[in-house]
Amino acid sequence: SAVTVVAAVAITTAALDNGLGQTPPLGFNPWNCFGVDSRGGCKLVNPHLPPPGCHPFNESTILSIAEALVRTGLRDAGYEFVNLDCGWTTGYRNLTTGRLIVNREKFPHGIAWLADQLHAMGLKFGIYASASKTQCCSRKYGPSANDGSYGHEKTDADTFASWGIDYLKYDDCEPFAESYKVMRDALNATGRPIFYSVHGPVGAEAVGLANAWRTTSDIDNTWGSFVKRAVLNDQYAAHAGPGGWNMPDMLEVGNFFDPSLGNAESRTMMSLWAIAKAPLLIGTDITLDRDPSDSTLDILGNAEVIRINQDPLGEQARLVHTSGASQVWAGSLDGGHRVLAAVNGDNSTAVDVTVDLSALFGEATFVARDVWKGETWKEPVSGTVTLKVDPHDTLLLRLEP
Repeated sequence: SAVTVVAAVAITTAALDNGLGQTPPLGFNPWNCFGVDSRGGCKLVNPHLPPPGCHPFNESTILSIAEALVRTGLRDAGYEFVNLDCGWTTGYRNLTTGRLIVNREKFPHGIAWLADQLHAMGLKFGIYASASKTQCCSRKYGPSANDGSYGHEKTDADTFASWGIDYLKYDDCEPFAESYKVMRDALNATGRPIFYSVHGPVGAEAVGLANAWRTTSDIDNTWGSFVKRAVLNDQYAAHAGPGGWNMPDMLEVGNFFDPSLGNAESRTMMSLWAIAKAPLLIGTDITLDRDPSDSTLDILGNAEVIRINQDPLGEQARLVHTSGASQVWAGSLDGGHRVLAAVNGDNSTAVDVTVDLSALFGEATFVARDVWKGETWKEPVSGTVTLKVDPHDTLLLRLEP
């Protein structure tokens, strides 16, 4: 089958003035692979783990992930944040100080100690809180649980700064809208640089409020889930740029378990998140002993893809054409370079995608580099090109004038 494209691409930027997030953050978050919801269910059922197919994250899990980031080279590729998600508290606060109580069964040495360990590895450390009375996963403790940060923003910001926190994920969980701004100001008042990522305000209302904002509901490890979120995220492109990024949730790269399509689906997700300039937060267990045919670590660590994500222009590529199950995305990079992604949504048949480069980028000739193959095409490209894309895969091109 064939798809033909004629479209145009547009540009804008925005920023939060706290000096952070000039490029999207790279790191790890445990929720997509180790998350356990308020009913005790696995966020991800991993066929490579014994039943029930998941285990909660704790101190040893986080340290193992950090060691794996260093050992695999992913830290040196740019993945510097190791973040906690919901599940690190007891669900309650100290009645005297009002401070959050760390779950010492999961984190026996405490949070400040863990931050020190990660910093000593050359990593940064992130934590989770919510703009509500109770954190999402703490609802299991009952109606008296009070570990939400609403009304405790200053106390929590001061606590996080004292622990050496570098990143805050501030979730909704039946949120109080005013809490997002109060927490932003409380973080800034600590004097410690803390990247501020929110789930709640989005687009125009998040600009000037946060360094990143969720644009979608929670993702899962299916093709339909991440492609839908990439498309939803596209509508907010005009609001993103250095200092403030659209975030269509965390990566599921490495969590696609179909042996014939898993690598292709991971490449596609990585491509779409990279060109969207989305935060790249790994959500798969990188400590697993994977089959040699599993390309997860190579996909996550691909330097050319990361370079596109970290491009200093900070422009989010746009969805410029959809035909059937196929998509074309295009955008600008620094130095007059362009990026083009052709996505095949068919899970069984390769497709030919025909793209009119002049309609997208004007009358110009480009040197094309296939980013995933690491190959520069011998002949320059201009005008109309036809691209063959394998099932559930993406052809990602960097175009240099």
